[in-house]
Amino acid sequence: MKKLLILLALLLLPLSARAETRLMVVSDTHYLVPELYEGRETFLQAMRQADGKVPQYGEELMAALVAQAEALRPDALVITGDLAFNGERASHIALAEWLRKIEDAGVPVYVIPGNHDINVYRPVRFLENGWEYTAPVTQEEFAAIYAPFLLPKEGGDNAGLSYHAEIGEKLWLAMLDVSFYQGSAQTFGLYTADHRDFLKGVLDQAQAAGVAVISATHQSVLAHTQFNRDGFLTMGSDQLAAQLVQGGVRLNLSGHLHIQHTAQANGLTDIALGAFCITPHRYAWVTVADDGSISYEARALDDRYLPEGFAETSLNWFKDVSAEKTRSGLLTLGLPEEEISRMTAFSSRFSAAYFAGTYGSRDPSWREDPDYLLWLRPEVSSHSAYMTTIMDEENSGLLTWECPAAPREAAP
Repeated sequence: MKKLLILLALLLLPLSARAETRLMVVSDTHYLVPELYEGRETFLQAMRQADGKVPQYGEELMAALVAQAEALRPDALVITGDLAFNGERASHIALAEWLRKIEDAGVPVYVIPGNHDINVYRPVRFLENGWEYTAPVTQEEFAAIYAPFLLPKEGGDNAGLSYHAEIGEKLWLAMLDVSFYQGSAQTFGLYTADHRDFLKGVLDQAQAAGVAVISATHQSVLAHTQFNRDGFLTMGSDQLAAQLVQGGVRLNLSGHLHIQHTAQANGLTDIALGAFCITPHRYAWVTVADDGSISYEARALDDRYLPEGFAETSLNWFKDVSAEKTRSGLLTLGLPEEEISRMTAFSSRFSAAYFAGTYGSRDPSWREDPDYLLWLRPEVSSHSAYMTTIMDEENSGLLTWECPAAPREAAP
């Protein structure tokens, strides 16, 4: 009912005020409710072994997201999965309350689950000297907790919680739940016959209505980099991509990779939004004009809505975690300490830029950096494959994307 009232209010706006439809997009919040970790060193030790996530600042990040959404007033906020840190029921319940604040501010919220949300194997509560298992959620429990942010499921049982949302008069969202969590959650996504049938119905209706469709998944529809294909790309993605292209979909919004990255093939663009829980805490601003043209911009949260010094604190945390993991590997090679320090500092800078989407393969300064040249020696080749492979890939313009209006056939 709330979403209906919001939609009616939008439709009553003057046409001049609705020249475009605007989406705010977030992925991989990995929210962890404080009661499951607060003040426990075991939790921080675990996070130092992770990929730079800062769930210890989940309250600050969610408060900033609420404030950002209230300030921008998009036509909808879309979250493309991995809402909870690792599927904890308590985290889902608490996160839903944060999302209610956004809807209460007049911004409809739409979510799909990711691989860290449903039937997760043994999520934990961190204790002083270890951890204990805490309750996960089933698909039915997830649907009940996030009921205000899901529309009725469409398609068969193997289409998960897929549905479509009509955002004003010019745009529909095909929210594709391709996560595989039958029995227990898996990393990969899976495109099934039920997804195909669900999509066909949505795309046929959209074509008849003359509206544009943007799809959203958690796992990627197109391959992004050599380092994140297995477990990150949806199984059956070739068929899914072909169906999207045939149905006139030009943009798929995804996440899961935790890096800001763009992949394109055959007229379809898949943009993986960097993880909200990792510096620089991206959200995407997607604009669909009345003529059907689309623009995408990845932005960092406004510092005004975050504690003073937060951006630097989060970036330093990411760099420190990255450097420590790199250092532990290099120590086994017996290299001089001065070289190890230079190599780890470069690696952490590079990783921060890569995750944030600000690294560009056309920028020669990365390859010419004397500290990078230390990584090219034969004795460290087994440790440098990550960076050298990324540098060999074409990679630029990851923060913005534009697509002109596509010609559409008149509805019969």
